[in-house]
Amino acid sequence: MKKGIQQIALLVVLLPNALVGRSSLEVWPPFEGHLEFLQPSAELASSRNSITTYVTHHAWIPGNSSTTYYGVEATLDVYGFTLQHDQITEGGIWITSIGDGHPIPDNGIQIGWHVYPDLHKDSRTHFYVSWAASRSRNKGCFNMVCPGFQKTSSSIAPGDVINPVSSINGTKQYITIRLFKDKSSGDWHVHYGLNSSPKSVGYFPKSLLPAMIDRPVLLRFGGYAARRKPAPSPPMGSGYIPFSGKAALVSNLKLIDANGIAHFVNIDLPFYATSQKCYPFSYINSGRFFYGGPGCFDN
Repeated sequence: MKKGIQQIALLVVLLPNALVGRSSLEVWPPFEGHLEFLQPSAELASSRNSITTYVTHHAWIPGNSSTTYYGVEATLDVYGFTLQHDQITEGGIWITSIGDGHPIPDNGIQIGWHVYPDLHKDSRTHFYVSWAASRSRNKGCFNMVCPGFQKTSSSIAPGDVINPVSSINGTKQYITIRLFKDKSSGDWHVHYGLNSSPKSVGYFPKSLLPAMIDRPVLLRFGGYAARRKPAPSPPMGSGYIPFSGKAALVSNLKLIDANGIAHFVNIDLPFYATSQKCYPFSYINSGRFFYGGPGCFDN
């Protein structure tokens, strides 16, 4: 049962929930079909009931502009927490398919930083990548646990520990990450830099994600947290809410078009938050926004 939170975390976080923004948007249900591929049916109901996930995202949705985007670049503060088993906290970028003309995704990629004791067997902060594809023989995994992600860097690897991390009242440490579709190959490339410009790490082959070939994708960025009861909900971001002066920041936010050109985000975008009272966020202003909080204390 312990591995259930790892499997659900990989897939639920990749999948668009109801996006509620400042304009009228379609409600997109989570794609729970992924769970059936990864868990025995006897465990499915109890696992769903015991795991609670929290998402705080801004998003670019296909059709909302004259330009179609296939990637994101962003700089995120990174933090450290002492979490227990059955807790996860993450910050990063999520790119998912949107199905065959309907809002049911079945392929997705995510990259960023997280603290995930059940995966890494520690409570340190790690750089990570992951993928999910319901139509693939391999349904998805983190980092290079299963065949999928192709590492090309000799100095950076998915799963690397991020050290140092930010101090709430001191120096901020950050990662700059870039995830985009290469026009010539169709592969999805990952770039990463700790307190520096991002460098190439590797790529997800297009064959790994068939539902994302020659189709628009949904782009999301922000934070995610999960817990299995009775574990309490973990902190997200820095553990402080926006406007506290100590909240986690996403900055230098850019959307990448089909030609690989990055466009600075100078307008606000639609958003989704599972629980704004627990993990609120700010509007996007000049390519940056704040997000996160200490967790929920009433459930």
